Amino acid sequence: MRYDDITDDQIAAFIDSESRPRQVPEETRRLRDAEEMLALKDPLGALQFLAPLLRDHPDHPDVMLLAARAYFKSAQLNRALELSEKMVEANPADFYARRLLGRTLQRLGRADEARGHLRMIDEIAE
Repeated sequence: MRYDDITDDQIAAFIDSESRPRQVPEETRRLRDAEEMLALKDPLGALQFLAPLLRDHPDHPDVMLLAARAYFKSAQLNRALELSEKMVEANPADFYARRLLGRTLQRLGRADEARGHLRMIDEIAE
């Protein structure tokens, strides 16, 4: 469609549609609420918002990342480890997931395993 093909009525309809409130999907609201709970240092609250998403969309990268962060911050390290390993396996270039994996391994007392993941991130950051 060329710009000179757009009618005044189409422009008016577009402007009217933009002024109407848009419905945000429930999943998006839950992700945003979980992020807010993490920002407020309430990882257990974040996990409550994430519970239905973990059930319905367990392999979604955003759900996995937020859940892994919440598990890490609430000292549920085995769950954080499981998700961070899954994320790194799915996307080896996800350096935030790799950092989370390294930090989780450290907290679990597995420093030798953690070192490789954290060293890789340091080398790329240089």
